[in-house]
Amino acid sequence: MKQFILKLIIAIVILPGALAAALYQLHQNGFFNIDQVEVVIEDIPSQRQFLKPSVLNLEEQLLRFKGESLWEISLRKVSDLIENKEWVRSVHVSRSWPSTLKVTVKAHEVKMLYIGQQQQLYPVVEDGRLLSPVSSELAPDVVLLDGDKFYRRPELRKRAVEVLNEIPSEGAFSRPQISEVRYDQKEGFWFTLVRSGIEVKMGEDQVAIKAARVSQVLDYLQQRQIDARVIDANLSKKVLVRLRKAP
Repeated sequence: MKQFILKLIIAIVILPGALAAALYQLHQNGFFNIDQVEVVIEDIPSQRQFLKPSVLNLEEQLLRFKGESLWEISLRKVSDLIENKEWVRSVHVSRSWPSTLKVTVKAHEVKMLYIGQQQQLYPVVEDGRLLSPVSSELAPDVVLLDGDKFYRRPELRKRAVEVLNEIPSEGAFSRPQISEVRYDQKEGFWFTLVRSGIEVKMGEDQVAIKAARVSQVLDYLQQRQIDARVIDANLSKKVLVRLRKAP
């Protein structure tokens, strides 16, 4: 019985204490000092070139944590540094023992590019917020948003993103086929198609239904090689096509 109690005391008190003492000694000798900062960026592959300068800047800033104790570092402090960046949607910071700081960042998806008065290109993210302007070389290949009202009215930018999201990703009338979005107070949203230059009047409601109708009309026009100028889908149950006049 006495031997059992002695073993129990060793298991409960002495061994954990010895382990704690060993860890403390390793800590004092710098064994847990950060020697690697591992950064993982969750992004859209087509937007990596746009994010590249921001990611490089972040990685450089995170180097300052090298040499700090992984045991003592404040993960909240690291998170706050990253979350304050406009292109960051969310961040997760963790310790990877014995000496690696792991940072996983999810970037905002750029949905559109707003064209400013001086032709600056402002990325527009999911919630309609404008990011700092970027050069044309770094700008992602997304739809252009044209018109001063989009700059003045954040809620209109957000609505533009919502409308664009209702349009399918594939088909004759799909997001990749749209080059530009405009807005008219009376007629709602207008889209310009990339290849044909056809203007599509969409309005503001029942976008998915109207988009399906426009796609059918575009297939019909292509099959019969009809050159259209405007497609008016902002009608109750039909689509109106205005043909391009011959020169």
